[in-house]
Formats: sequence, C-alpha cells, structure tokens
Amino acid sequence: MKALSIISLIWYVLNFFFLVAFLESSEAAAGMGILAVLYGLLFSILALIISSKKKKTPVNVHEQLLQLGELKEKNIISEYEFDQKKEKLLSKYK
Repeated sequence: MKALSIISLIWYVLNFFFLVAFLESSEAAAGMGILAVLYGLLFSILALIISSKKKKTPVNVHEQLLQLGELKEKNIISEYEFDQKKEKLLSKYK
C-alpha cells in the first residue's frame, strides 16, 4: 500500500506542475493525457501485485489439528511442540 500512496502523491505533484506551467498549450494537454495513461497502467500493475500477495490459501484448521494429535499420540512430537503448533494454527484461524 505504501508504494501506491507514493505513486499517487507523485502523480498529484506532476499533475499540479503541468497544470500550472503549461495551462495554455495543447501539447501539454496531450502530454498530460499520455502521462495519465502511463500512471494508470503503473498503478494497476502495482495494485495487482499487492493484491496477489495478500491472497492466502484457506487453512483447514480442524484437519491439521487432527494430524497434530496423531503425531503427538505416536510420540513423534512432544506435548510442548503440539501446544506450540496448535497455538500457531489457532492464531491463523482467528
């Protein structure tokens, strides 16, 4: 989100600069249009990257707790390890 905020701030500053400096020129208006398209493309790519990083696979906590219980019963993991892993799973669920 920080990258999107920075890009938005840069766009507003550039937009203000072009409006003040080149208000009467048609070339400036065309340049602002091209910049707006490039900005929109960059903003969309960053938003897509950020949203794809936030997607998490759903956690089947019940199944994983059952598997942990089986490992504890078979003495593969200790009671302490079981409790730690259980707390970690339950924190993901909340």
